[in-house]
Amino acid sequence: MSSSAISLPVCSCCRRPVMPNDKCVKFHCPSCGEDLVWRCQSCREAARGYECGSCGFAGP
Repeated sequence: MSSSAISLPVCSCCRRPVMPNDKCVKFHCPSCGEDLVWRCQSCREAARGYECGSCGFAGP
C-alpha cells in the first residue's frame, strides 16, 4: 500500500495551510507576476500585508 501526502498551499501572510473550502484568494504578484500569492479569508479581512519572494513587492 502506498501513501501519498497532499501538499496544501500556505497563506502568504500568516503561513497557515489553506484548506480546500476556505474563502481564500490566489493571484500572481502584481509587480513581477512571478510568485503566486495566497491570502486566507482572515488575512484579507484584516488587510494583513504580504511580500513577494521574487521581487520584494509588499502589498496589503
